[in-house]
Amino acid sequence: ALPIFFSYRITMPAKGFQLSDTTVIANDKNAANVLPALVASGAENDEDYFVKPSTAKGIAAADSGEASKKGGRVQVAIRIRPQTKADKGDSSKVVDSDGFQNVLVTPSPNDEPKSIPYDYVFTGGQEEVWDCIGKPMLDNAFKGFNVTLFAYGQTAAGKTHSIKGYNGDEGIVPRFCKNCLGLAQVKLDQEPKLSVRLAMSYVEIYNEKIRDLLENMSPGQKELTDLQLREVVENGTKRIFIQNCSLHTITSWERVEKHLQKGDLSRKVAATNMNDQSSRSHSIVIFKLFLKYEAGSGKRDLESTINIVDLAGSERQGKTGAQGEQLQEAKNINASLSVLGRVLKSFSEAGGRPPLRESVLTRILADSFGGNARTWMLACVSGSQFNIQETMSTLNYASSAKNVTNKAKANAGKANMEQAAQVQQLRLELADRLEEIEALKTEVEELRSQLAGRPAGTVARAPAAAVGAAAATVFGATGAGAQAGSFFIGRAKLSLKNCVLQQSSYNTLPLAVTNPDWDGASLIINTWPVVDGETPEEYDELDDAIKALTGKRFDFCVHVISAEGIPEEFSKRVFCRYVFAKKEQKPLQTEDETNTTEPKWDYKKRFAWSEFTKDLGEYLSGNVLTFEVIGHAS
Repeated sequence: ALPIFFSYRITMPAKGFQLSDTTVIANDKNAANVLPALVASGAENDEDYFVKPSTAKGIAAADSGEASKKGGRVQVAIRIRPQTKADKGDSSKVVDSDGFQNVLVTPSPNDEPKSIPYDYVFTGGQEEVWDCIGKPMLDNAFKGFNVTLFAYGQTAAGKTHSIKGYNGDEGIVPRFCKNCLGLAQVKLDQEPKLSVRLAMSYVEIYNEKIRDLLENMSPGQKELTDLQLREVVENGTKRIFIQNCSLHTITSWERVEKHLQKGDLSRKVAATNMNDQSSRSHSIVIFKLFLKYEAGSGKRDLESTINIVDLAGSERQGKTGAQGEQLQEAKNINASLSVLGRVLKSFSEAGGRPPLRESVLTRILADSFGGNARTWMLACVSGSQFNIQETMSTLNYASSAKNVTNKAKANAGKANMEQAAQVQQLRLELADRLEEIEALKTEVEELRSQLAGRPAGTVARAPAAAVGAAAATVFGATGAGAQAGSFFIGRAKLSLKNCVLQQSSYNTLPLAVTNPDWDGASLIINTWPVVDGETPEEYDELDDAIKALTGKRFDFCVHVISAEGIPEEFSKRVFCRYVFAKKEQKPLQTEDETNTTEPKWDYKKRFAWSEFTKDLGEYLSGNVLTFEVIGHAS
C-alpha cells in the first residue's frame, strides 16, 4: 500500500486561494489504485520514472541539451493530427514532420517543402506528448515554478483530445494528475518531514465571462455565476486570481475525473459543420501544488500553480456554418484569440506594452507570457490542403510564441501556506494594542478618582467586550452614543509601492478583527498612479522608479470600492475611513451605506506631491495606509 498522504483543508475567502490553519491527515484508501501499473512494477519508488523522458523523441532532446539552452523561453510544439472528417474527404498531406523539430509545408505538388523549426513536432500518440511536455511541467511544478500549457489551433484540430483524451487514450490532464500523485508519494517516502497537497479548479471563459464549472448551483439557478478577476500585489509582484472560484482537494484520479465530468456537463459546447462537440468557450484546469516542510527541516516550503488551457478553436464562419448565438460566440472566441496573438507578437518583438487587459483570457494568462511562469504551447494542426489556410495561421501564431521569454522563479510557499496564521497574528497584535489602550484609559480614570478624593481601585476595569470598541480611539469616536459591542471594526493596512512603481493595483484586503466570529470580512481597494495626458511608464525595481521620479510632481488615486462579509448584525450603517501613517490629519471617510453586508462606497481621492523625493518613495513603499471598516448595529 502507498503511504499516508498529507493534505491541508482549504477555505475560500475573498482573497482567492488560502489555506486554513486546520491540518487534515488523510489516508486515501484508494491510493493503491491511483497508479496500479506502477505499483505492480515497483516503479513508483523511482523519482526519475515520473520526470525523465522515456520516448525516443524525449530522450533525444534531453541528450542534446536543448532544454537547458532554451532557458525561460516559451516552449512550442506542433501536433499534426491524422485525417478526420473535418478534412471533408481531402486525403492530401501538405503538412508533415521531418521526424523531430521541423514542420514541412508543401502547399502544392510543384512547390519545394518549406521547413519551419519548433521545439517539437508530434505525429504519434499521446505518450510522446506527455514525455516531452508533461514530464518537464511536472518536474518544474515540484521545484516551485508556475507552469502553463495552452493548446491552440482551429476547431477540430485535436486540442481537447491532446489535453484530456478520449476512451482510455489519456491526454495531459489525467497523466499529469496521476503522475503528480505518484511523485508526491515518492517524495513523502524520501522526506518524513514533508507534507504535500494537491487541489484543483476548473473554469471556462464564455463570451468574455469567467465561470466556475464546478459551482454548486442553487435550486432554480439556470446559469453559472459570472466571476470577477482580482489583482493583488504581493512582495512587489502582481498576481491575478479568480475571486470566489471553488478549490477542491484531490487525492486520487477518480476524484479529478468526477470533477472534470461535472465541469464538462456545464461547459458550453455545440455542433458545427467542423465538429460535433465544438467548444464554445476557453477552459482552464488549474492545479495548485503545495509542499510544506516541518520546522527544523532546513528546507523552504514551495508552491506552484499549474494552468492547463484548452483554447476554443479559431473559426471561419464559412466552414463552421455558425449562425445566431453560435456566430456571436465565434466572434468572441476569435476576438480573444486575436488579442492573445497581439500579446505574443508584442512580447516577441519587444515593441510597446502588451495589451494584456484587453481580454479576460490574456489577463488570466498574464504571468504565462513574459511573467513568472514556465510555459508550453501545443499548436494542433491538420495536414490536409482543405485546412491549409488555418494551419498556416496556427504555425505563424506558434512562431510568435517561440520568441517570448519569461522570468520564472521558484515560489516560496510561506505566503500562502501560512497566510491564515499571519492574519491571526495581526488579529492578536491588534487585540494587544486595544488592551493597552483600555488599560491606559483605566489608569487615567484611577488618577482622576484619586485627585477627586475617591479611593484608588474603585474604577471598574472595562469588560472584554469593550476592547473591540476601543479600536475607535485610533481614529476617533465611532459615533455619538456608540456602546461597547454595538459595532463591528475591521482593520487592514496597505502599501502604495505599486504607485511608486507606476503600476495600478486592485487589492482585496482581509480585515483583521478581534472576534473570530467576524472572520471573512474583506475590503476592496484600488490604487493607481496618475500622470496627466500620458500613460505612466512602469518600473520593476523600486530604486529605478525613485531615481526616475525624483524632482517630479507625483500624483496617485486611492479608490475605496466596497467591502464584503460584514456581519449581518452590524450592517445597519457601515462606513470606511483611512489615514496615512505618521501624518497628523483627520481620517478620510466614506459616506454611510445602510442595511447591507456588502457596502459599495465608490469613494475616490486624488493625492499630489509637488516634488517627489527618495524619502517619499520609501515612505509610500511601506504599509502607509491604515483602513478601518465600521459597522453599526443600530
